[in-house]
Amino acid sequence: MAQRFLQQTFPNGLTLLAEQMPGMQSGAMTLLVTAGSSNDPINQSGAATVLADLILRGAGDRDNRQLTEYLDSLGLQRSSSVGVHHTRLGCAALAGKVIEGLPAYADIVQRPQMPGPGFQAGRDLALQALAGIDDDPRQKLMIKLREWAWPSPYGRSSMGTKEDLEKLTLEDARNDFATRFGPKNAIISFAGNVDFNQLKTEIEKHFGNWKQQPGLTIPRTPPPGNLHHLTQESEQTHIGIAYPSITETHPDYYSARMAVEILSGGMSGRLFTEVREKRGLCYSVGASYSSLKEFASIFGYAGTSNDRAQATLDCFIAELHRLSDGVTNDELDRAKIGLKASTIMTGESTSARAGTIAHDFFIRGRIRTLEEIKDAIDAVTVDQVNAYLKNNKPGPFTIVTVGPKPLNVPK
Repeated sequence: MAQRFLQQTFPNGLTLLAEQMPGMQSGAMTLLVTAGSSNDPINQSGAATVLADLILRGAGDRDNRQLTEYLDSLGLQRSSSVGVHHTRLGCAALAGKVIEGLPAYADIVQRPQMPGPGFQAGRDLALQALAGIDDDPRQKLMIKLREWAWPSPYGRSSMGTKEDLEKLTLEDARNDFATRFGPKNAIISFAGNVDFNQLKTEIEKHFGNWKQQPGLTIPRTPPPGNLHHLTQESEQTHIGIAYPSITETHPDYYSARMAVEILSGGMSGRLFTEVREKRGLCYSVGASYSSLKEFASIFGYAGTSNDRAQATLDCFIAELHRLSDGVTNDELDRAKIGLKASTIMTGESTSARAGTIAHDFFIRGRIRTLEEIKDAIDAVTVDQVNAYLKNNKPGPFTIVTVGPKPLNVPK
């Protein structure tokens, strides 16, 4: 472990993680800053999304164009996003170029220029993305499903609301940056052909003096749950279903993941087989596990025609309950193969591994090796999965529908 992994927390609260991947020429970085949608300031939902765009529009001595051209000159494949807990910045390239780009990323998170025209452009883009939701009913559905299934502020969409975005000002964004963009509980992770000693030296040099910020905590309120319908004239009805699950740190976590894989693991999953193939009720159906640090849920989706919508919902709920009756050894074996395949493919990507070890540390406080994950998957027995399913019946359900008519919840 000491030869393959690095973990160090600096006095200002920033944690450095790294995984050495022999044979790789590339390297990747993920930087998580505790500025996510769940701690957007009150009446400023979407603020983190605007801020994530604004800090990339010039930083340090480089204006917007100079910063973009410099990062392009290093060959960095870049990404940025806002999640529930964090703003995420990422890049990948030849390992040496990723290290060479660290001073620029230090400028981005510590010394962004935040120009007025850049703010206007970033806010306009956020408003355009928000307006586009009406043209994508599935995305609209899943946003509302999380909002109504998870406690606030964790269910809030990172896209924000039109009302809050239109009121957001440049001064608001600058104050927000001064409040939330700090090193406390921030994580910077690397994977690939990286040198640990060089990493520690460079991170301490460029991020060691990153100043603490006060941070922001938003009160939690329970989710509304139950049944919600959004009327939209269409030839299709979109159905979303959510119910609580166990967290990633629970002893039965891998049993829960096996159950979801059996339910919705590709074309052999029960939902696809029973709802789509055998009955022809819908054109798309599936379910997935989603976890935050303190709670988790199973989210399901089905898209169908209006005349088949009620039958699709009835059949979907019936399959969720039927899962509680137990699974077979053959189903478990297929689930293990599918989950291990996705784990292995993730392990072959430096970008994916940099993101995974950052996620692991945030959720678990430690890094899991690929070998640990594969061994844990292999160790799951059909008796364990069936005991988990027996003791964790599906529900209570939050159901959201988008279409011309509301549906009835099966009893």
